Amino acid sequence: MAGTWRDYLSLMESLGKKLDELTELERTKIRAVGSSDLEELEACMKQEQVVSLSLRGMDQKRDKLLSALGIAGVRLRDLVEHAPDELKQETKEAAEQLRRKYELFQSASGVARNTLECNLHAIEQIQKAQEGREPEEKPARQSDFRA
Repeated sequence: MAGTWRDYLSLMESLGKKLDELTELERTKIRAVGSSDLEELEACMKQEQVVSLSLRGMDQKRDKLLSALGIAGVRLRDLVEHAPDELKQETKEAAEQLRRKYELFQSASGVARNTLECNLHAIEQIQKAQEGREPEEKPARQSDFRA
């Protein structure tokens, strides 16, 4: 069981690294939106898709490991109670670290979402203002010659 538990702790560490990666992507998105860099924003979104696929695979692996440990459905905050005695402290630290990284990601994600929403709202306002305006008429040209 200790071997499988260590595999689970290793998976938690890998998940933490993915959360770090996602957090940095969110920060990059914020900078890209702030500087109107659509290419960078698009690159971030593509990278997010890649990380999302990786997270799906990790989630499947997590389910298998939890089932093998006989603790399917146990929440992260309750994990320490089920850990082998020799791995309780390591499990506690891993769970706390993962929880902190998730909170950082959520915070960065919220800021990125708000920044994108504000910019999209500003774009909509500009479009509405432009649609409401009549096209500017060009002044009639006058010629110097008389027919």
